[in-house]
Amino acid sequence: MNPLPTAVAALLLPLLPADPPARSVFVLGIDGMDPVILQRLMDAGQMPHFTALAAEGTLQPLGTVNPPQSPVAWSSFVTGRDPGGHGVFDFIHRDPHTYEPLSSSRLPPEDDSPAYIKLGGWYLPLGGDEPQNTRGGTPFWDLLHDAGVGVQVYRMPGNFPVTPSEALTLSGMGTVDLRGEFGKFTWYVDDAFAYADLRSRKLKADLVKVDVEDTDGDGTGDTAVTILRGPPDFMHLPPGQIPGADQYLSVPVRLSLDPEDEAVWIRAGDAECVLKEGEWSPWLQVSFDAAPMGLMPLSGIVRFYAKSLRPRLELYASPVNIDPSAPASPIATPDDAAEELCEAIGFYWTQGFPEEINALKDGLFDDDDYVRQVGLVHAEAEVMLGEALRRFGPGQCTFFYLSDIDLQCHMLWRHADPRTPGAPAHPGFDAAVSPRHAGHVDDFYRNADRLLGQVRAALPSDALLLAISDHGFQAQTRQFHLNAWLRDEGYLVLKDGLREGLLLQHPQRDWDPAQHDGQPAPLVYDVDWSRTRAYGLGFNALYLNLAGREGQGVVDPADADALMAEISGKLEAWRDPQGGRAAVRRVYRARDVYHGERLAEAPDLVVGYDAGYGCSDDSTLGTVTAAVVEDNIHGFTGNHLMDPEVVPGILLVNRKLSASGHDLMDVTATLLAQFGVRPADGMVGTPFLND
Repeated sequence: MNPLPTAVAALLLPLLPADPPARSVFVLGIDGMDPVILQRLMDAGQMPHFTALAAEGTLQPLGTVNPPQSPVAWSSFVTGRDPGGHGVFDFIHRDPHTYEPLSSSRLPPEDDSPAYIKLGGWYLPLGGDEPQNTRGGTPFWDLLHDAGVGVQVYRMPGNFPVTPSEALTLSGMGTVDLRGEFGKFTWYVDDAFAYADLRSRKLKADLVKVDVEDTDGDGTGDTAVTILRGPPDFMHLPPGQIPGADQYLSVPVRLSLDPEDEAVWIRAGDAECVLKEGEWSPWLQVSFDAAPMGLMPLSGIVRFYAKSLRPRLELYASPVNIDPSAPASPIATPDDAAEELCEAIGFYWTQGFPEEINALKDGLFDDDDYVRQVGLVHAEAEVMLGEALRRFGPGQCTFFYLSDIDLQCHMLWRHADPRTPGAPAHPGFDAAVSPRHAGHVDDFYRNADRLLGQVRAALPSDALLLAISDHGFQAQTRQFHLNAWLRDEGYLVLKDGLREGLLLQHPQRDWDPAQHDGQPAPLVYDVDWSRTRAYGLGFNALYLNLAGREGQGVVDPADADALMAEISGKLEAWRDPQGGRAAVRRVYRARDVYHGERLAEAPDLVVGYDAGYGCSDDSTLGTVTAAVVEDNIHGFTGNHLMDPEVVPGILLVNRKLSASGHDLMDVTATLLAQFGVRPADGMVGTPFLND
């Protein structure tokens, strides 16, 4: 062997350039952070970590997508494509054949009649297609992983059902509870009058009446036995049948009230806890048996809240979350990722909307209850963030999602406008309550600043750090009933002279089963589709009743352009009788703003509401109301489901940028460019860092 080449190499090695340092990128996704609110608090010295990072690098508005809805925006960030490419256009899509609403996150199985064996009263499934994620395109994390980059993605909105991947991903917004719903909590009450009143309202809860019995003979009720419902009893249900109230799997719940300590001992299945009034339980693990002898246990986790114990019992049970230690449905990739995270940090919320907005909307929680529960959610997120930082290392890319801002702006804006201090009181302002909660949105911003400080302290100095939001926020003081407007303008026609009604099929209202041999009421439409040319379904979507596409379409495709121009012009010209303001800033044609292979699935028009306005919940879900516009006094009193120009997000990066005007898809392109990874076909963003 000739030693000369080895000797020469030894002499030259110190002179050769070293390998470039491994790139590392950490992205903090803060849903709903608004640039105007952020700058106000920075100017007041209340956001020291944002201020320091902005001085070190760059802070500027970040363009959102159209419409600026969280699942739409984050899907564009994930894929680097606009909705025409990834196929998520709204929270709510529709079946064009039946006009029925569909979740934007899940495609139903192609085969909706799975095979099964009926054995006695059991329906034994033989397999079949599972629901698929609506989102198309290639997630950035797959491109990075395939290039050898270690990737972690925590609580990504719109990633349920989880898409197959070798990268570490945990699903977020859009993830269902163990019942397969988007957050069905349970409300236990012992007062018969209160129960009757609650039954008459359209609650988003599983309402349960309990009887507190005096078991020790001291004259005071002390014990109640009830149940906690879990997933549908699918092995006793014919495939496709909607379960009735008694067709869910359940676990027994026993409540023992202590008359002296004002406490309740809760036993749910094999788990138990003791709560005083106003206290929250830790996570309790409960198991639902889908098959005999425990052959198919479905594990969930639940938290209880003792709202009131005496004289009225009011007990809350959270939606039964998918148990991350033994997921009944995949919520993460790879297969064991959720379990490993649970082992590291304990149980955690897996439901996509962990903040309990429904109980607040229903009036079962007051603002104090809500803020207390939000604190639990955020404390848990902080623990998860700590674990993400512990796992972060050179050559890796991590995305971590924070819900600290978005839902709280939706629910608490009515107390005080954090974007325009001194603005006129919101219609939902309550002089007896609002002053106590006026500063909460600012508190949540300050909490995000504190978490940013933890991230900065944990990252190596050469890591690229970005903080981004998918959109900003505005007040919504008025709600616009789009379908009522379409009715008044003659584009939507109801049957039999009705002024109010439903776009969707529903049981015939005047049907008397006694006069029809006990037969249930047939399903009917209130809409006369033979004379209806347009309808709204979703927060920003407007569809033509197009012949050949909609189930009962009547609009000739040759007339579609003229009809869209007519509707758009009238909507943009319409003025609110109260104050003369425009409700709609701009109406967009899908073909003008979207690009890609999913364009045909888009609504025909996208309604961009002006600041202060938004589509009503009624119209979003297919109800035609009497009024066209009215005060927005509850629910989402702050909003972003508007024209994208009035709700930009934020881009904060620890590098100096020479230009502005970037959007979410540019962030995606920048992540890929940092690791030298080529974008997938259809990605449209432009990197704003080239080093």
